[in-house]
Amino acid sequence: MPKGWNGHLNFRIIAFIKNNLPLGNRLSEFFYGVMMVVVITGLINNGLPPTTSTLRLLLVAGLTVNLIWGTIDGVTSMYGGLVNRADYYRIANAFREDRACPEKREDVRRSLQGTIVENLDVEAQSAVIEMIGDGEPVTGQKFPASRMDWNVAIATIIIDFVLVFPVLLPYFIIDNVRWAVCVSHMIAIILLAGVAIVWAKNLGLNSIKAGIIIALISFVAIYSTYQIGW
Repeated sequence: MPKGWNGHLNFRIIAFIKNNLPLGNRLSEFFYGVMMVVVITGLINNGLPPTTSTLRLLLVAGLTVNLIWGTIDGVTSMYGGLVNRADYYRIANAFREDRACPEKREDVRRSLQGTIVENLDVEAQSAVIEMIGDGEPVTGQKFPASRMDWNVAIATIIIDFVLVFPVLLPYFIIDNVRWAVCVSHMIAIILLAGVAIVWAKNLGLNSIKAGIIIALISFVAIYSTYQIGW
């Protein structure tokens, strides 16, 4: 394998995920992926010995669950986006047919919220709405999933797949089951707290406070469910 090939591949995977999933989606999927693996660690609850077959089962189960749910999340997100896109066409067409209707104008305005247009002032947003109204109605439009849409699903699956390994790694390198469980859960809690910190930082909130709160909530949730057999 050429020198530096692994680093180049990792960079391309990270770039692929960043280019196809907005930050909020990446963070949410990161959170879900970690929690799904944590639940699977309950397979070796009650002091089950870390034999080769047990560890193999744990890895297969973790990968299977995260791949299945990653696929479900990715595909539903992809088709949800397509439905939203079709709805935007419907809203725009309805406004073009009756630009004097305040309700239809308000529908267009609401559809622009949550996009980069939201950064514009009221006057500029009104100008964008007028530009949309000036467009020609689009009829008979179909919305099949494109390669770009499928990239959204694939990026989601990759996140869930990769997150299996850091959470399950302690079970393969620590012989004592209880210590392996503890270290695995601590890694998961740190990862979840990291997501909260990034969330808070991007929202202009106290990132340290958010990280501590989510870490405490995660600790209680993980160990409570683990003790009852998850």
